[in-house]
Amino acid sequence: MDKKSSEYRLIRMADTSFLFCIIFEVVGIMTVMFFGTLGAQMAIYFMTMLFAVFMARSRKAEFQIPFERPKVKTLLQSVGISVCGIPIALVLSALAAFLSSAGADSSEDITKYPIWLAMIAFAIVPAVVEEYVFRGLILGAYMNVDTKAAVFISSLFFALLHFSLGSVLYGFFYGCVFALIRIATGNMVYSMAMHLIFNAINVAVSYAGMIMIPGWFLIGAFIIGIIGFIVLCIFFFKKNHVELQVSGYKGRQLVTKEGYITMAVCLCVMGMLLMV
Repeated sequence: MDKKSSEYRLIRMADTSFLFCIIFEVVGIMTVMFFGTLGAQMAIYFMTMLFAVFMARSRKAEFQIPFERPKVKTLLQSVGISVCGIPIALVLSALAAFLSSAGADSSEDITKYPIWLAMIAFAIVPAVVEEYVFRGLILGAYMNVDTKAAVFISSLFFALLHFSLGSVLYGFFYGCVFALIRIATGNMVYSMAMHLIFNAINVAVSYAGMIMIPGWFLIGAFIIGIIGFIVLCIFFFKKNHVELQVSGYKGRQLVTKEGYITMAVCLCVMGMLLMV
């Protein structure tokens, strides 16, 4: 790929955004002892969003991040897909835990905060910022070059952001789902709503974790969730078609050195966590 081409500049911009996203994440982790978990997380998202908006505005002549008024029926279907996909996420998380004890997610002790604050900090803010970065900026930039690669690479970047093996597995799964719905609808609002609802359910479950739920109910909900996910996806994508255009570039050409360096850093961190 010609390094002077607009396609290369877009890809490099996307990969650089991912690089700084990880830099902010690492810096934020290092400041936990000074600002606490909540303060460090808010600082991470603030810096990430600020940088992403700057990068998007610098390329606004080449692509736009679409925010439009959503259709109620399509919104409900997309949110339903997100909710029904939770059993699949649980299976992937359990698989990670089976492969390594470090693969199980070490969730933050969010219950020490008021639930309204936890919803803002651990559900709304992450959904807005991460969707803007990964389904808006990174996916949007790659879509101008290769749509099929855009889904895979943006989802891989999104998964690696979470470091732990469990989060990486279901992060990639949800990353692909969010990306496909973003492409099918041409609207960021749907994937953002899906991400927000998924996070909100996780927060709610953290607060209700001590409630005893019958096993038969969990098994039934699990089966219904998977069936619902498949049925909703069929209906949704039958009406909202996804066209995955492929470029003539080889896979390795669609990631710049910034992207490779960042992925290597993420894998190193994951490796260290797995050995702990």
